[in-house]
Amino acid sequence: MRKVVLLMAAALTAVAAADVLYDNGAGFSPPYGLVNYPGQGFGGAHASALESALGESTYGYGHQQSLGYRVADDFTVPAPGWNIQTVKFFAYQTGSTTQSTITGVTLQIWSGVPGQGTVVFGDTTTNRMTATTFSGIYESIDTNLTANNRPIMMQTVAVNFTLPPGTYWLDWATNGSLSSGPWAPPMRIRGQVSVPNANAMQYITSWAPLQDSGSLTPDDLPFVIEGTVVPEPASLLLLGLALVLRRR
Repeated sequence: MRKVVLLMAAALTAVAAADVLYDNGAGFSPPYGLVNYPGQGFGGAHASALESALGESTYGYGHQQSLGYRVADDFTVPAPGWNIQTVKFFAYQTGSTTQSTITGVTLQIWSGVPGQGTVVFGDTTTNRMTATTFSGIYESIDTNLTANNRPIMMQTVAVNFTLPPGTYWLDWATNGSLSSGPWAPPMRIRGQVSVPNANAMQYITSWAPLQDSGSLTPDDLPFVIEGTVVPEPASLLLLGLALVLRRR
C-alpha cells in the first residue's frame, strides 16, 4: 500500500508540472509575435524590427521602475482557473551586451483595467524576478536588421498564485543597471503597423493606451504565463490512479 501511495504522489507531482498557459506573442509565433524577421538579425539571430517604411518610430516602451513608469497587457483565464507559477517578460537596455543588465521586475495583477479595477496580486515594490537571460532576439529597424546594440532579455518572474476564470491585466515595471531604459519591445507583424486586438497600456503620470509615436497606432506586449490548470478533484484522482495502475 505504501508503494501505491508513493506512486500516487509521484503521479500527482507529474500532473502538476508547469505548462505554458498563455503565450502573448513571445518569440516567432506566425503570423505575428515579438519576432518579425526570423533568423535575419545580428549573427543569424532573430530580429524584432520596427518598420520605418510604415511610419513606425518606437523601438520600445519605457517601464522603468526607478521612474515610476509601468506597462500593462491583458489575458483571459478560462474555467476552471489557473495556478500561475511564473510569468516571462521581455526588455532591453540600449548599449548592453548579451549579458543581461536587468536587475529586477515588479508585478501586479489587476481584475479589471489598471487604475479602474482591483489589484488581486502583487505590488509595485517587490522584486519578483528569479532569472534573466538573453532571449536570442535583437531589437532593430528595417533599415539595419543586424544592429546588435539592443539585445532583448527574457525575465522570469515568480507568481505562485491561483486565479479563477475571468479577464485580468498584468502590470509590470523593470529595473536595469544601464542608463537607457529598460524598454519593453512590442509585438510586431511584418508589413503592418499593429497586431490584431492590440490594447496594451503604459503608466507615466496616468494610464493611457500604448501607441507608436510615429504611426500613432496601438501596440501589444509579449509575455508568457506558465503554470497548471486548476484540477477538478475527482478527475485528478482518477488520472493519478490510472497512472498508478499502469505502472503495476
